[in-house]
Amino acid sequence: MNGRKRHPGEEKAEAEKKKKLKVTQHQGHPHGLYNQGATCYLNSVLQVLFMTTEIHGRLDAESQTTDRELRKVFEQLEEAPCETKNFTRSFEIENVYQQRDAAECLELILHRVSPKVSEVFQGQLTHTTTCSEGHSINEETNSFWTLPLSLKDAHDAPYTYSVESGFKMIFQTKSFSEDNLVYCNGCQKKTGATSGCEMEKHPQILTLLVKRFDLDPVTMSHVKSNRCVDVPRALQSKNKEYKLYGMVNHVGSLRGGHYTATILSKEDDTWYEFNDVHVNK
Repeated sequence: MNGRKRHPGEEKAEAEKKKKLKVTQHQGHPHGLYNQGATCYLNSVLQVLFMTTEIHGRLDAESQTTDRELRKVFEQLEEAPCETKNFTRSFEIENVYQQRDAAECLELILHRVSPKVSEVFQGQLTHTTTCSEGHSINEETNSFWTLPLSLKDAHDAPYTYSVESGFKMIFQTKSFSEDNLVYCNGCQKKTGATSGCEMEKHPQILTLLVKRFDLDPVTMSHVKSNRCVDVPRALQSKNKEYKLYGMVNHVGSLRGGHYTATILSKEDDTWYEFNDVHVNK
């Protein structure tokens, strides 16, 4: 550390320089996050959360460690590329060279932030099963932060998967008949039935998980699907429209891969690719 005493004129000049730098960088090119070894999964998720301005005012720096660390990262990203060592330490991530899943990382963060933050991402789905006579067999409502979309169950063209179609499949009505009857207490017997799913509560921010990794029944090992995915700029759910502003992408295989993020900046209405410390339009 340099302990040389500065003259008042030097301090004033440096303060003006910092002030000018802050304004220029905040309105210009976004900043990246340094990779500690294999923390690209964390960097990509943090960049999306940073660009999710709806949560910034909800962070409680007084009561939650996670909120405080998120706020620190956000403040540093306003100024320059920054480290995430304090963040991984607070999350007790000891092995920063171990590859981890970005979706699991997001869930971990949402579990640990204050409820005012996580509720922005929280929705509710209600699953119902009704027999052919109209009796309610089952009704269950569950909260969610992410909705999984299975590439395996899709009926799209072999090489392209539609996120919009996959999203609609969640709410398609399914029928039980013939060899697939279900027992109804009201009818006191097995009977035909239908089951459906409704979005009971729409989240403010909708997060979809495209499940590229699945279990191969032949080899009994997880494999990755490399199908092209068609992601719409907007998605309609009843009377609510969601507009795309961020994606976390994975390249490589299950054993060796890398995460990046593609995010729309509200500052200049420009899409950027966040690849750890490197950020490009």
